[in-house]
Amino acid sequence: MATKISLAEVGLLEAGCLEVRRLSGADAAAFQALRLEALAGHPAAFAAAYDEEADQSLAEVALRLDHSAVFGAFAGGALAGSAGVAIPARAKKRHKGDLWGVYVREDARGQGLGRRLVEAVIEHARGQLEQLHATVTIGNHAARQLYRRLGFQTYGREPRGLKVGETYFDQELLVLLLR
Repeated sequence: MATKISLAEVGLLEAGCLEVRRLSGADAAAFQALRLEALAGHPAAFAAAYDEEADQSLAEVALRLDHSAVFGAFAGGALAGSAGVAIPARAKKRHKGDLWGVYVREDARGQGLGRRLVEAVIEHARGQLEQLHATVTIGNHAARQLYRRLGFQTYGREPRGLKVGETYFDQELLVLLLR
């Protein structure tokens, strides 16, 4: 049986073997595996449910990646984190976007990948949006702190914003004004 070695133990991040880039359909299998890991391990952190996304075919995931702005952090060639931005289709809403799906594998945390991913989304958004929104569960202190450090400001709180099983989670509503 093979032993799983963490990215930090290997020293890939410290050695500069890190790439953050926009994902494409060719990354569908790696993205789907990472996304399902995130949804299974942290159901209160995401609006999507594991069962909803587990039913998607690789072709559907590839199409989503080809038509969306989703960024991935690769450490030593392996996808270690992701973050995306959703832009509404309606003309009157297209000035703003939603940061979604921010996740970094547990063995790659504490290395700045989350920050680099969100910065990639922000940089992408600057060229076409006036503001970027984020929604975070009140108990997710690390994400809330990261977003604040990157300039997001709280504009509200949604009581019972998520319901996982029979448990409700309040969410903080954040915005970053880009121009």
